[in-house]
Amino acid sequence: MWKLQALVVHILLMGSILSTYFQPTLLPHLVPQKTMRELGLEPPADRLVVFLTDGLRAATFLASNGSDVPDLKDIYRKQGRIGISRTCAPTMTRPGHIAIFGGFNEDPAAALVNFRFNPSNFDTVFNRSRNTIGWAHRNIVSYFKDLPHGGAPLKLESYMEAHLPEKLTCDKWSFEKVEKFFKNGDNIREWRNIKSAVFFVYLADMDIAAHRFKPHSNKFYKKLQYTQRGIRRTYELFERVFNDSRTAYLMTSDHGMNNEGNHGGGSILEIETPLFMWGAGVSRPEVDPEANFPTKPNISEVDQTQLAPLMSALLGLPPPMNNMALMPVGFLNVSDEYEVKAFNLNVLQLLSQAKILIRRHESAIFYEWLPKFGDLKLEQINNYSGKLNALIAEGNLKKAMELCQEFGKSAQKCMAYYHQYYQIPLMVATTLSYLIWFYCLLLQLTRLSKEEKEQRRGFMTFSTLILTMIGILLLTLLGLQNVPNITTFYLILPIGMLIIAQAERPVKGYWIITPIWNLGCTLLPAGLLILTTFVYKHLGVLYAISVLLNNRRAFLKPSVKLFIWLTLVVLLSAMLFVQQNFKDGLKIIRLKNFHVLYVSMVVALIRPVILGHRHDPRVWAINALALLAGAYGVYQFETKEKISVYVHAAAWSFLIYAFLSISYFAKSTLEARRRLELITINMVTIICLLTISWGALNVQIVITEFILGLQIYEQSRRSKEIENMEEQHKPLKHLKGCYRYAFMILLYFYVAFFLAGHWLSTFLFKSTTARLFYPHFSLFIAGSLLILKILLPSLIFICALYAMVPFVRKNTRMILICVFLISDVMGLYMYYFVRNRGSWRLIRRDLDQILLTHVVSFMLLGCICLAKIFMANTTMEKVDRRDSRISRRTASPEETEA
Repeated sequence: MWKLQALVVHILLMGSILSTYFQPTLLPHLVPQKTMRELGLEPPADRLVVFLTDGLRAATFLASNGSDVPDLKDIYRKQGRIGISRTCAPTMTRPGHIAIFGGFNEDPAAALVNFRFNPSNFDTVFNRSRNTIGWAHRNIVSYFKDLPHGGAPLKLESYMEAHLPEKLTCDKWSFEKVEKFFKNGDNIREWRNIKSAVFFVYLADMDIAAHRFKPHSNKFYKKLQYTQRGIRRTYELFERVFNDSRTAYLMTSDHGMNNEGNHGGGSILEIETPLFMWGAGVSRPEVDPEANFPTKPNISEVDQTQLAPLMSALLGLPPPMNNMALMPVGFLNVSDEYEVKAFNLNVLQLLSQAKILIRRHESAIFYEWLPKFGDLKLEQINNYSGKLNALIAEGNLKKAMELCQEFGKSAQKCMAYYHQYYQIPLMVATTLSYLIWFYCLLLQLTRLSKEEKEQRRGFMTFSTLILTMIGILLLTLLGLQNVPNITTFYLILPIGMLIIAQAERPVKGYWIITPIWNLGCTLLPAGLLILTTFVYKHLGVLYAISVLLNNRRAFLKPSVKLFIWLTLVVLLSAMLFVQQNFKDGLKIIRLKNFHVLYVSMVVALIRPVILGHRHDPRVWAINALALLAGAYGVYQFETKEKISVYVHAAAWSFLIYAFLSISYFAKSTLEARRRLELITINMVTIICLLTISWGALNVQIVITEFILGLQIYEQSRRSKEIENMEEQHKPLKHLKGCYRYAFMILLYFYVAFFLAGHWLSTFLFKSTTARLFYPHFSLFIAGSLLILKILLPSLIFICALYAMVPFVRKNTRMILICVFLISDVMGLYMYYFVRNRGSWRLIRRDLDQILLTHVVSFMLLGCICLAKIFMANTTMEKVDRRDSRISRRTASPEETEA
């Protein structure tokens, strides 16, 4: 029962963290504003052509007075305006497209899915147009195709780079598709009569070339020449086809690029993208006779989100319903009345969102006594249109524009205020939930550490009734306050946690023994792991100091085994230093990944022979065949061949065998060490099949060091006469041992995690992990196998402790509680430093770290449950304290309780 309780509590705590920082902010049930034609004004353009050059930064476009884009400079000599569009980190493809066409920065909830899709539906310029046709990469099309379209589906033709006949021909594909489209006379006749049309031309080669060749390379500039020439030819094609001076053109990028050919962060090179507008309805600022490109600080700058209302105004459309930006003033070549009314549509759309949030807040029962946004009220919103119409009727368009801007900015501030309204209360509630959970764990730890187990109070108490009534009262009050359901749940979570803690209190006696000592044993390991794992990246130092101190007694009696173990410790410390502090980790050693993997597979078979492991011949044969099949699959993958279906079948078959064989060979492996050897060889083989580089070899070294270290430690303990059975029942000695083994389990988890080269090294999801198991990418399959790969080393560590350390068998539950305490303190610390805005890499780093510190609790709980099943009914060595005779005993059910 306590395992289920711990699992549920950790799921709730993790959910509380995500609800604090990653709740959706897009509002439902919005309605679009009127079009400019419905207001009696003709828009300046009938169609808009958007050239989106993925990954082209403003610095490249503006460099050398536009000499790198001569064809576009020729257009600028005659018409148009040039500016800078400032993106918002994370500077990724999807957030950039949503900002440009949706008018808002990517919803924070999208960070949970690595910005692959938005959990909520949203509106775009495409949907407002209802007449959109485009040519883009399939990934780009996927951002928009499944959104509600109101009966006017988008006509977007797509491609995949892998399906093109040549590399770096994405732009060529797009240009040729546009040309082919207009060779059809029926298409020309149809689209000549369509108003407010949007043509979307996505150009991917700039991004691909920058990644492959870097933005300063000759190959990149060669590709840039082709792309900018293609834009001009496509522009001239549109002018020939329509020839009515009613077409507007906009060229921009979704994000920039740093000098290393990467993006995602918040550097100037990544967030500044070019903005070139020309054609119908575009105003032209004063330019010098030579039409030189503008330079800072004279160049106009806009936020990327402002492009959505600007494009809408060009076509006479209302802004997208979820738009949160204000249209930049002075970019349209229109009358003052048109600009004011277009801006008014923008403001009305923002006020409609602010009104929903204000009404939700004001309809609450405690509205008068709670903080509120004072600069914008419903009465002001209701009077806004009347004031504006009066100013327009008077012909005072300047003051009308000032009124629009004032209300628009107030609406933006209002939305930002209410979107984060419950963040601080959620942080307080989550902190209380953590602290109460710590209190509950310490109560359990105190009770289990005593030789005579004290009776708990249980749930049927008066205090439980009072807390339940308080919870119901709070639930009612929060409901009357119109607090969102998820937020309500996590705000009252501390009450539920307190009920659990009250039930754990003893009927009499001390609640928590030595609380200060427990606090130190929890905070010190958690602090050391945070500092060396996430902050200063010196886990190798912590690892070396910890294991050397743990086996300090062994140095009194040196042996060959001790020197071998010391060699492995030094090697692992050096590997950790390289993995954490070098960009490429162990890949700085110039060996091909598959060569290292082949060596790992050979070591997986040789290592048990060297260590003298005894296995059934069938175990040797099956593991060898699985590794051979894996090696053949890797060879096929590296030679660009399709991995054989027989390899996939062999991999899945071995995965099933690896776990079922533990029970099958149970009768022949009653000795704990032999069972451990069987578990180790099977799990190491699985790790080899799931590895793409150094991971399998590194994990085998860690496992070998861990088991050798345990053997040395147990031998040094047995030679110490001061240790006797009576002392083992002292509560403080129990707690000291539990905290030590809990820290050891967590330390080796992070050591194996880093050396296997997972998220914390690259923050990228390696989909090729599942290449030997599944021919195509599947997030569920690849993700599940990756979690299995992370879990297996810890499973071996815990099985080794279970097989070799009697104390661990007797105190598994206490050790796991200590693991929870240390890991949850790490999670609480990480909670206060989560980012949900800014650099993609920093968002992913924070999210990965906070998830890891919680997922490790799930993993280790699962590992202990599996270890108990795998090691059931095994016998282990017991040393007689007088004559050191070896005897066998079977662990009792009480000892194996987990």
